[in-house]
Amino acid sequence: MVSTTAGEEPGAYPLRRMPTQDRASRQVERILDAACAEVVERGYDAASTSSIAKRAEIAVGSVYRYFPDKRTLIQAIERRNQHRYTEAVRERLAVVADWREAVDVTLDTFREMHRTDPGFRAVVLSGLGDPELEATPGEFDDQHSGEFAELLTQRFGATDSHEFRLTVTLTITMGEALSHLSERLDPVDAEIVLAQGRPTLHRLLEPFLP
Repeated sequence: MVSTTAGEEPGAYPLRRMPTQDRASRQVERILDAACAEVVERGYDAASTSSIAKRAEIAVGSVYRYFPDKRTLIQAIERRNQHRYTEAVRERLAVVADWREAVDVTLDTFREMHRTDPGFRAVVLSGLGDPELEATPGEFDDQHSGEFAELLTQRFGATDSHEFRLTVTLTITMGEALSHLSERLDPVDAEIVLAQGRPTLHRLLEPFLP
């Protein structure tokens, strides 16, 4: 995370050039929104910088001003997704008093954003998306796992250790897989797998929590 755009925390996107005015920051947002729409409608391979520029109603040179290629542009979307997801989870967990509920809220937030935000769904967080979009293997899972491990230790008294953090990473990855599975099932079957899956996530973490 190396830059700043309007409406986001510092370091939300990797940009070739920093926007210095609100108008430029809004243009970056418009480019990212257009890229999301292109990937949703046409898929990653068919989307191009020229079609993204056309959808954003700007010159293609304006896209290259901030993003050297399509891969970097999609990476920026993924980082924006990560930032928005992290902020949504942090806000919702502020009033949670039980660690099991914290696990459920984290899963439900992922499912909600996956269901309601086309850009989030098209350019999915974590290694469950395209690993080539990650600067390092597991980049997005590792960031969220670290944040969730800190929450469990500081708020709920988890015993911190390498094994604990590895288990948190496993829990996050399994939760995302559970979310993806539930989204492709009919509502009745989705509730069945969620009812079976949530206790499994809880059991993974139980040995580390009071």
